[in-house]
Amino acid sequence: MRQMFGLRVVAFLILVVCVSTTYGQDRKLAKLSLLYTQGNYRLTYWNADKLVNNPDYDTSLVPKYYRAISLLRLENKFLFKRRNPSPWVEGGTLLKEIKSLPESKLFFLAHKEEISVLRFFLLDELERYKLKKEKESYRRMKEVLVGLFDGLPYSEKRTVPKVKKSEEVVTGDRALVVEIAHTHLGVPYLFGGITPEGFDCSGFTSYVMLKANMQVGRSSRDQFAGCRKIEKEEVNKGDLVFFNSGTDEVTHVGIIISEKGEPLKMIHASTSKGVIISEIESSEYWMKKLHGFGSVIND
Repeated sequence: MRQMFGLRVVAFLILVVCVSTTYGQDRKLAKLSLLYTQGNYRLTYWNADKLVNNPDYDTSLVPKYYRAISLLRLENKFLFKRRNPSPWVEGGTLLKEIKSLPESKLFFLAHKEEISVLRFFLLDELERYKLKKEKESYRRMKEVLVGLFDGLPYSEKRTVPKVKKSEEVVTGDRALVVEIAHTHLGVPYLFGGITPEGFDCSGFTSYVMLKANMQVGRSSRDQFAGCRKIEKEEVNKGDLVFFNSGTDEVTHVGIIISEKGEPLKMIHASTSKGVIISEIESSEYWMKKLHGFGSVIND
């Protein structure tokens, strides 16, 4: 018995090392994990779909897995509502197909947390449809959930990440937000970066706000959803400015450093130059992509 347990532990550790190595060596696979973690389920789907149809990834479960779980998040999203089969059905079917593969058991162990969160999300959606008496949606989701998580590792308890707040700063200090942001000018851009070793756009804004004793979401989309929306005339230093790429989905975020009423300037993590200062209103590029403004500061 002990020998068998020991072999399982070794096998699991080998899998974790292999998954980590694979993700580390293949930027495209790592991108799927990051996009999904950030809540960018559409982008996760589009990128995973490309890799599923790429022969170079025929032996990898990762693209199929992220394609499946992102579809299970996209049933009610625009552009996905009229799909046939529906995202729920397609995602559930694909997940069950992956479950049937001999190599999937250890793979799912390495993704236990994602599976747990997805399960709670779908159960919450099912309950919401029940309470709202949306009978058709309730029926269809219930059918998808039958056997979907059987045999998969997941936690029965919800986990809420704890964020340690800084004790060295004062909440709501706009000047402090700008000061902290300025100290990181020149830090290089790093895809998925959340530290002064390297930032992506939302990694930079979430880091600065946390240092200023304010918590925002990890992704630019979550930051926009979680902030108080404000008009251009209300924007002040320390507020957030959001951009899109021609769709209704936020894809970039920066911190306003100009005073209220002045021409808008932001500090942000750009993909080409790292953390820099950019003028917004004099830039055709940024004005064309401007999505909106938000604030998490209580004056």
